[in-house]
Amino acid sequence: MSRVLPRLARWPIVALCGVLTVVFLLHFSATERAAPPGTPGVLSLELAFTEERFNGIVDQWVEAGTLGVQQRNLWLDLLFPFAYAGLLSGLLGMLAMPSSSETRLAIPILVALPLAAGVLDWLENGLLIWLLGQGHYQGPVLVFLMSSISAIKWLLLVVSFAAIIYQVLRRVVAGRLR
Repeated sequence: MSRVLPRLARWPIVALCGVLTVVFLLHFSATERAAPPGTPGVLSLELAFTEERFNGIVDQWVEAGTLGVQQRNLWLDLLFPFAYAGLLSGLLGMLAMPSSSETRLAIPILVALPLAAGVLDWLENGLLIWLLGQGHYQGPVLVFLMSSISAIKWLLLVVSFAAIIYQVLRRVVAGRLR
């Protein structure tokens, strides 16, 4: 981790990951906006937790004519975790520099949170792609597993954002934000 941290904490990498993250977010939001009103988004599918709800969302996508677009987006979404994990880990690596009150162990853990979220996102997307290819016979255990992975991913991302906000505020209060 100590070799990865300095590389991720470089502005050009963080800026590139930031630009890629924005491009992905704009593409995904355009897809959501293009869907007919009331059509559930991919986040609803990610957090379906039950086979019945999962199938209901897929059925709504079929009726709205958006299933093919959502499936293509899931393949594209396999690349998105690299961008946002690099951005968030890089920001945490730059902001969470050691001080007298922080342990050396806390910083690698903070930097690893978005990377772990990215790995979980990758697993979740792979499961979603596979589940969508199975028709209405996914199995409740796999749908629940996919949704659980998604929920943990979102939790890690919320903690990552909170850590970034905390580090920015800590630096502002200390007068060291550069």
